[in-house]
Amino acid sequence: MEVKPQIREWWDNAEHDYDAIAAHGVHSEAEKKLWTEAITQILGTGQKLRILDMGTGTGFLALLLAELGYDVTGADWAKNKLEKAKKKMEIAGSSVNFVVEDAENLSFEAEQFDAVVSRHLIWTLANPASAFKEWARVTKPGGKVLTDIPARHSHPGNHHFGGEIGKELPFYNGADPGELISMFEAAGLVNVSVKVFDKMMLVEGEKE
Repeated sequence: MEVKPQIREWWDNAEHDYDAIAAHGVHSEAEKKLWTEAITQILGTGQKLRILDMGTGTGFLALLLAELGYDVTGADWAKNKLEKAKKKMEIAGSSVNFVVEDAENLSFEAEQFDAVVSRHLIWTLANPASAFKEWARVTKPGGKVLTDIPARHSHPGNHHFGGEIGKELPFYNGADPGELISMFEAAGLVNVSVKVFDKMMLVEGEKE
């Protein structure tokens, strides 16, 4: 069953206030501080690193990265979310290159970014292994690929798209650490690690 068109349509037409949801955006200075510390610890500071925020949505992570001095491209396939991200960028006075992209089939040339990051994305993908290979392809040697995902079975049953579409998505109800490590390594990434925070996992790999 080909589900990508339905998923894309769902995100483009979703009417809920995306940024108001607790798991999206930043809702306090304390939360912003935590994100800032985590980002700079992983990516480092003092360099004009080029970062791809894949599945940027309305731009929360991309705009925070830009504020921290990184050269940021925010990519998503939901055009209406990108329009909201651009409006937020104008208000913030930031500079982010927001573009329409398919996470599993990127248009960028190889080795363009110092890091590829994604947040709340891979559970929506029909072919996460293909996405990881693409992300590794566009990452420079020595660069990093970072993503998060709920632990297996921590996401309730038929959320968002419903069960018929959900059963076609490998990580719809979360993932196991071993699966993620194997997929990252198969994509050509090394020094792969999985950190568990309550019900969420942060996966990190490095391009050789």
